[in-house]
Amino acid sequence: MKLNNSKSIFYFKVDFLFFGKLIAILFFLFFSIGKMEASNITFDSANEAYGKGDFGKAIKLYESIASKDNLESAELYYNLGNAYYKLNNISLAILNYERAKKLNPNDDDVNYNLKLANQKIEDKIEVAPQLFLNEWKNGIVDLMNEKAWSLLCVFMVVLVFLFFCLYLSSNNNNIKKLGFFGGLLFFTLAIFVYFMAENKYNLTKFKHDAIITSAAVTVTGSPNENGTKLFVLHEGTKLSIIQEEEEWFEVKIANGNVGWVKSNTITAI
Repeated sequence: MKLNNSKSIFYFKVDFLFFGKLIAILFFLFFSIGKMEASNITFDSANEAYGKGDFGKAIKLYESIASKDNLESAELYYNLGNAYYKLNNISLAILNYERAKKLNPNDDDVNYNLKLANQKIEDKIEVAPQLFLNEWKNGIVDLMNEKAWSLLCVFMVVLVFLFFCLYLSSNNNNIKKLGFFGGLLFFTLAIFVYFMAENKYNLTKFKHDAIITSAAVTVTGSPNENGTKLFVLHEGTKLSIIQEEEEWFEVKIANGNVGWVKSNTITAI
């Protein structure tokens, strides 16, 4: 009797915890759905303002979704970039087109408008040649977004499991070979896809690149006002952040030149 009583209490506790977690999940989903619905209403209002030519209002509404609601999408940044472009704010247009491109690198509209905006900036910097392997890897990583790479990786793992089960369950030598070598192939592909997903995640989530949003920036040889003045860059120019030191960033531009700029002169993508 004591063992049975103990067991009943244990199951009661498990059920209590289960229902507690279930309620928490449902509450989170309800809150998230409500938040997304509110953001959709704001997004529609922003699109309406954009359609009427009220680009300033559209920008405020788009920005409120990205900042206050903490939601982002390629469509949001694309529309925001278009609104800034209409107001001739080229640096912020490029910034938001670049953010849209990070989330959806193969969007033709985003890439076209980004190219169009880049034609309007003052600095025309030639890209330094890359090693073939780096260029090849970056090209593959940009084929899909982070979510697509992750889903493909999960699919590969499922195939590995299925081929492994085929290998264990069959008595036919040919089928066993198919299961073994098929599993080995998809295991190798799963590892490759995992590293592609990880690379895409790092490129998307960690803000290594930035856009100059000040009219002009003097790049110095050290992180202080008295550093040697190396060259001047103008708004809209893209650069990579190497490291941070107090109010300064060490940056690299497309041709490989390196220097320091004040952190308040650039905005991370």
